[in-house]
Formats: sequence, C-alpha cells, structure tokens
Amino acid sequence: MIETFLHEWNKRNQEIMANMKKEKISTNHFYELAITQLELLKKVYPQQVKYTSQQAEFYHLDGYLRKAGELYQRVLELDPLVPLSKKEIRLIQTFCPILMITPKECFPLKDIVAIHHPSKPLMGYHLFWEDDYDFPDDYEPCDHEEIWIEYHPVTEVVTNVMCWFHSRVLSSEAAVKEAQNHQQRAIIRIEWGKHGSLLCGWEKMKEPLTGILLSDWLKESYQLVKSGGRLPDHPLKRYWPKGFEGDLDDYTDYSVKVDLLDYLIEKPLMFKTKWVNAVIFTHSLHYNFHPKMEWPERFVHSLE
Repeated sequence: MIETFLHEWNKRNQEIMANMKKEKISTNHFYELAITQLELLKKVYPQQVKYTSQQAEFYHLDGYLRKAGELYQRVLELDPLVPLSKKEIRLIQTFCPILMITPKECFPLKDIVAIHHPSKPLMGYHLFWEDDYDFPDDYEPCDHEEIWIEYHPVTEVVTNVMCWFHSRVLSSEAAVKEAQNHQQRAIIRIEWGKHGSLLCGWEKMKEPLTGILLSDWLKESYQLVKSGGRLPDHPLKRYWPKGFEGDLDDYTDYSVKVDLLDYLIEKPLMFKTKWVNAVIFTHSLHYNFHPKMEWPERFVHSLE
C-alpha cells in the first residue's frame, strides 16, 4: 500500500504546484502546508538546521512573528554564530558596495546588515529601505533588498557581483569589471520607490525567469508608479508621493551616491553565519522585515 500512497502523494504535490503557479492556491495556504511538511522532516532529521530555518521563514512570511522568532533562535542554537576575524571585517568594509539612487528617491535607507558566509569567500549586504512604494499593506515597515559579493580569497579581488531584482538574482561580468575599477567596490543602481537593484550593463540585460529586457521592465514599472502604483488610494500612502514625477530619463537617473560603508561604520551590523534571516531577526533589527533568499545559490538551484 505504501507505494500507492506515495504515488498519490506525488500526484497531489504536482497538482498543488500547478495550481500555485496559476495562483489558484493562496500563498498563506501554501505556507501552512510547508510548515506541516517541515515539522515532519524536523522529527526525522532533528539536527538538520535547514528545516528549522525554512520553517521559521514560513512562519515569518505568514505573520506569526513570535513563533518565527523562537525557531530562528533555535537555528542559532543548533548552529551558533561564528565570530568574524579582523580580516573578514576588513574585507566586508573593503568590498562594501556603493549605491546610486535617483534624485527623486522617496524613501531613506534605514539599515544595512553585512553577513560573511561561514565557508565561502562570499558576503551579503542586506539593505532595509523605509518602505516599498507598491506595498503599503504588507505589515512590513521596510523594504528588504540584497547584494552579494564574491571574491578571490588570495588576491582579494571581486570575482562576482549579484543582486536581488524583484524575486530574481542578477549578475553581470560588467559589474565585476566596474567593481575592480573602483577599488573593488561594486556600484549598484537602485530603482525609485521599489528599490530593485541593477548592475552595470543593465540596459541590455534580461531577467533570468522570463527573458524580459530589464529596460522594458523598467518602462512598465515607470508607467505604473507614475500613476500611483499598486493601491494608489491606500491610507498609508497619503503622505507619500502621488506618483513618480518626471519622465523615463528621470526614473533611470541613478546619479546620487549613497555610501553603504558610512552606515556600517556608524552601526557595524556585521556577522558570520549561513542563517541570514535568523541573525537579522534576532540580532539586527527592531522592526519586522520580509525574509528573502539568504544566499544566491538558492535561486540558482530553483532554475535547475
């Protein structure tokens, strides 16, 4: 009988996946299912930290912050934080990216958390903007964005630059060369109000899921935010700009420099761990945020 049950289980999972993609199953119902699945896996593999971490993320996404916090704490009990060496602190500062924002940007950057991977020459810089223009209703008083820098451990030269752009991970060789030409500091362009991160050469780049040109994506985004974006009449938007004021050239005018190193020097939120969301939740911020992919390999694996 077990073979039959497993076959039927697999068929049901396929139906769930298909209907999730068609948006016939809500994300909240999916979160509930994932939490139950992970609870079973935790019982089978109690020392597998990833299952506890993923369950914490789903509770977090579903709004159960106290439960998420308990599980994030458990993650760091199972795999404690590793102290940063002086060299790693220096490298985090050396490779700290520079942002270029538009002169009309409506939300300030609140915080930055820098995290060095425990076993790879890779670090993530997590940005927390005051909000996202399109999501006044998400109960998250910030907009969480990500940049990753990979480097050669001997020569200390940037070898890869990656960033988060609307649920996609972007990378470009041009961004690597640009960083190498600017004292190993990557330059990241930031979309107005929504804070999608763009790399050198973005004008000719395609996003990896659909192949849409980023320039076309931004043209569409510009038209939407110009007219007030998503939920233009939401009460929490009443003191925000009514829409983007300016033309498309203004929307893509990334000419104002924001030096993230200044933020790290003033508030050195720097850590070494694999469990990024756990350390941000328990050691870094006093406000809720949206948990995102901790390291870019998670996105890459989803494309396989």
